[in-house]
Amino acid sequence: MKKILILGASSDIGFTLLKTLSNKDLLIGAHCYQNYEKLDKYIKKNKLGKKIKIFKANLVSQNSCHDLVKKFLVWSKSIDVLIQLNGNISKITNWKDMKQSDFEKDINYNLSSVFYVCQKVFKKMENNGGKIILMSTSSALHGGGEQSLAYGMGKLGVHGLTKGLARFGAKKNMIVNAVAPGYINTKFHTEKMKRKKSDLIKRAQLSKLNRAGETSEVAGLINFLLSENSNYITGEVISIDGGDWI
Repeated sequence: MKKILILGASSDIGFTLLKTLSNKDLLIGAHCYQNYEKLDKYIKKNKLGKKIKIFKANLVSQNSCHDLVKKFLVWSKSIDVLIQLNGNISKITNWKDMKQSDFEKDINYNLSSVFYVCQKVFKKMENNGGKIILMSTSSALHGGGEQSLAYGMGKLGVHGLTKGLARFGAKKNMIVNAVAPGYINTKFHTEKMKRKKSDLIKRAQLSKLNRAGETSEVAGLINFLLSENSNYITGEVISIDGGDWI
């Protein structure tokens, strides 16, 4: 039975992925900071308590990130896969008006915490190999937006982390890749970015496929990277954005 730790399992993409994995022969650590009740309700309703355990943690420091991995390993005894889906924007504001505290939070949410978790996971995986799948964004290569520049900078750092970990891990039978979604139909755009329906329609039209992506499509890509069919792919950041930037 493979042991998987999912960071950000209560996000829209994370929850969709969790549901696709819950019927497989896996032991899953589902991390969240908010929305604990959402995960708990799903686990109890589907009687999944023996194979899914929730790990609630605010990943604000190296210690909190390392502690999360330690707690998961106490429960699971080992780790085969890390799937990192957590990320956030601290405050919606033009980058020119951004305060230092908000900038540092965005870099921590989207890069530092990922780096710290990977430190601990990488050391454990060096013994038996494994897979690491990280989360970026397709806009990172294009500088992000005026109100999400620090977010984009953090996610671009994930690109570098993916390449480095893939290079360092190759001789240890470790495969490391990242997915980079574009505009996906999630509450991030309505609740966090405060976009109106008209804004969402305009955003969807930027995609060459003229629509938003679905969380199931991102989960499908992650499932492919989990499968043996992807075992000769490493160090890649794979966009799933409907052709936004072509």
